[in-house]
Amino acid sequence: MTAPLARNRQRGNAMVLMLLALSGLAALGGLTALSVRGGLDAAGHDRFKAVALYAAESGAAAAIDFVRQQAVQGTQLSDLVEPDNVDPQRPAGIVGNEIGPGDVGNPLSPDMQAWYEVEILNNPTDTGLAAGDDTDGRIVIRSTGHGPDGAVAQVEWEVRSNFSGGTASHCPGYGQRGLAEDGAGRNDCLTTIDATDTATYTPGGN
Repeated sequence: MTAPLARNRQRGNAMVLMLLALSGLAALGGLTALSVRGGLDAAGHDRFKAVALYAAESGAAAAIDFVRQQAVQGTQLSDLVEPDNVDPQRPAGIVGNEIGPGDVGNPLSPDMQAWYEVEILNNPTDTGLAAGDDTDGRIVIRSTGHGPDGAVAQVEWEVRSNFSGGTASHCPGYGQRGLAEDGAGRNDCLTTIDATDTATYTPGGN
């Protein structure tokens, strides 16, 4: 009888797929996800890193729900960005933002020992960057997740407001299907995608 093959214990690809799957949430309420970036800078066990990444993704998802309620026709998302992205806003209106583990308002389970901090930035190609104006309806959500033993993970989601349509409901299907290791695959949740849109994940850095 042939001995069973040793099980591959590397789960890096699983975290990549998890991040890309959650990017489908960015189609909520008239927002389109344009890019997804993330990186890990952590100390401790792989499980702690996974907790930090989960916290970062949770913060970004909470920010999506907040941002979709702030878009105003004509001014886009100017109220959420600062000139040249100096001292970016960390809105208290984002559920759980900057609330420590176990504290009231932190939506993560206390036993996870996790929390997140979310910043809102203007996208660097916006002509209104220096003035602190959102002229193209695109912003960057930067979420930093903190886990046990000093684990840290950060994700950035660039999203675009769509005033012409969109609903306030979650995508009825999976965010991503048929994914390859490089993130290629079909996306049933992201709408209004054109040839210039990207979805990338960079392990270990931004």
